[in-house]
Amino acid sequence: MSRTAPSLAVLLLTCALAQSAAAQDFDLPPLLPGDSAPAAEPLEPPAPSDTAADSTALPPVLEDAGEDLAVPDVAAAEEAPPRFSLGENATLELEARAFDTLGRDGGSDASLRLQAHYYGTRPLSDSANLIFNLRARATTSDNDDFAFEDDVNFDVQELAVNFAFPGGSNLQIGRTNIRNGVALGFNPTDWFRDDSLVLTGSAAPADRRRERLGVFALTGSTSIGSTLLQAGIRPEIKAGSNSIWAGADNVGLQLNRTNASDAAFVKITPNLGENLSLTANALVLDGDPGLGFELSGTIGNSLVLYSEVMAQRRLPLAAEALSDGSGSAGFREGIGADAGRKTQVQAVIGANWALPEAIVGAEQVSLVLEYHRNTGGLSGSEIDALADAAGPDLAAAGTLFDLANRRQEPLAEEQLFSSLTWTDAIGDSDLSFLAFLVPEDGSGLAQVSLDIPINDTATLALRGIEFFGSDASVYGSNPTERSLQAALIWRF
Repeated sequence: MSRTAPSLAVLLLTCALAQSAAAQDFDLPPLLPGDSAPAAEPLEPPAPSDTAADSTALPPVLEDAGEDLAVPDVAAAEEAPPRFSLGENATLELEARAFDTLGRDGGSDASLRLQAHYYGTRPLSDSANLIFNLRARATTSDNDDFAFEDDVNFDVQELAVNFAFPGGSNLQIGRTNIRNGVALGFNPTDWFRDDSLVLTGSAAPADRRRERLGVFALTGSTSIGSTLLQAGIRPEIKAGSNSIWAGADNVGLQLNRTNASDAAFVKITPNLGENLSLTANALVLDGDPGLGFELSGTIGNSLVLYSEVMAQRRLPLAAEALSDGSGSAGFREGIGADAGRKTQVQAVIGANWALPEAIVGAEQVSLVLEYHRNTGGLSGSEIDALADAAGPDLAAAGTLFDLANRRQEPLAEEQLFSSLTWTDAIGDSDLSFLAFLVPEDGSGLAQVSLDIPINDTATLALRGIEFFGSDASVYGSNPTERSLQAALIWRF
């Protein structure tokens, strides 16, 4: 990677030691009346991943924006001396989740996952906090024999130290979950999602952002006047496959996955007022530069419009997946696997409408609609060529599907997304629905969730996921046709 971007990030991190950072909330989209601002991470633990609010909260543009680089409240720390306590600023989440999965080949599988998830912060001094996000999980299936070395895992999703400096500036080092973006169904500026998932079970990107490994990075934030500056460096980490730093049984940190290459970024968020939010960013990832922005604003009291764009020099998905030359000449030409590196654009345009009381009564109901564009994905003719894959080309097609899934980005050039959230839909239970659709081949995914509170600490979470479309379509080619889930979750 060139030295320019890391040098720029280091310069901004150094400036963070001397500048004020009172503009932390300027990275957030505007609030609708009646909403409350989300707490800045890492001082507050992330919200649970199974409530309806996780995947389609109102407004969705507030979901994860500004969570990547938090500014601790130094004054509050001075008033209340730090104390070590098992539960202080932390959450313990216990979960038992049962799956019933139907495969597209007609086969079925029943499985059970047990996990304990402990996350939050602990003060180390008046100006330093330890950020932790730890998960222990065990999975058993009726189609496989249980093996401790394969089915029990201890995941260090986050473990970092955050330093606060006089004036409110911030510096953080360690493994941290850097989350960017204002959209709900896809986040082009969420750069570090590649190969990061710890587990799967939800199609909601908001859930997946919480269920992933953070990157080892040095990050910092400061402000100049009312403009917030944020920057970070992610170094490349190499480790042997059996090393604890990589994929050792049970406790492998998988740093070779999250830090597969060098990266550096800079984010600038000016203060544009209460009704408009803009963040511009620059990124160098594995030597490839990129520029992007996140923009959102309110119209009246019930509508939020937003857009998120990232342009980066890179290979299209097909060329990257089949860079080893696999696939026949005709198949490669049909899906564009021989294209070269050029500027690819990922973009989202969306709207979040809080339905008025005149329509839904006192309940809170929000509707989200988004259009996704990924020029590095497959066009209509390329999707047709992928669907026609046969013989040896089927393996090459599978490699392409696997890459898009690993990168968590749309395989199709164009995609639609919608979601509906209904708070207190049935008593105190929250209902949410989301769907992805590829207009070119009519394939897609639908997910419905119902979260039923049992008491102050326990929740029954029900979820159903359906993949639809032909066996050769973008979503219909998924080996899973349907997944039904039931979970008991306790939070303390």
